[in-house]
Amino acid sequence: MREACFPYEISTPDFFAWADRQSPPEERARRMVAEADGRVVGFATAKLALTSAVVGQGLGTLMVAPAHRRSGAGAALLAAMEDHLRSVGGRTLRAAGPLPGAEAFAAAKGYTERSRSHFQRLDLAGLPAAPLRPDGVELRPVSLYSNDPRAVHAAEADAAQGLPSDVPSTPMPYTAWAATIWEDPRIDRELSTLVLVHGEPAGIVAWQSDGKTRLKSSFTGTAPRFRGRGLATYAKATLLHRARERGFQTAYTENDAGNAPMLAINARLGYRRFVTEVLFGRDL
Repeated sequence: MREACFPYEISTPDFFAWADRQSPPEERARRMVAEADGRVVGFATAKLALTSAVVGQGLGTLMVAPAHRRSGAGAALLAAMEDHLRSVGGRTLRAAGPLPGAEAFAAAKGYTERSRSHFQRLDLAGLPAAPLRPDGVELRPVSLYSNDPRAVHAAEADAAQGLPSDVPSTPMPYTAWAATIWEDPRIDRELSTLVLVHGEPAGIVAWQSDGKTRLKSSFTGTAPRFRGRGLATYAKATLLHRARERGFQTAYTENDAGNAPMLAINARLGYRRFVTEVLFGRDL
């Protein structure tokens, strides 16, 4: 069902099993399903945001199997999500969905647009030539930090500074990051890479993959003091070539509509937009 609703995301059974057991207590997460005649036709999650600088921000995921839409399953799940968040101190619920389908449903329930993201797709068979390595730059797989990933957490927090967002964010505490990001079974730790400049962490490119043919960029960022040097373009292009060598065929990425530098980088790499997803929100 998740693959049918969000074909541009990486969905695996291992991920669902892991997500159900790993949620930090502070998230107060609840997962729910809608059933019809004994079959699961809808799925939803509701939790508190751990990285928001604004108290009471709730995050949600809501999906209904295409054949069961307009049956009331989505409305019932949304009401349950809102009730749960209110009960744990949530003040706002924010959830994203693709245009045009999600827009009518969201508007009817009182939700308004907060931001937009563009999803892009790349056929790895058509990659441009691999770039030359800049002097002093090293790409180091995060698998080398498996025993102590604190350096990976620090690099990601540094690179996330100043990224576009409709709500101010704060770095995720290490313990929560380790539980929700580092341990995600979709993370490809051989492709996910720290970018070093003369040995100093300067950026990070992280990937999720299905371990077969599809991968998605889960985070690409450069520390503020290293921006403007082309490091993200070099790193991402090099890693896409490595992914193709491993047998991957299709790569996906997502960028906030206001993140012009990253959109430009992905366009140069050959990514083409195919879905726009809107983040909707409502005060509870």
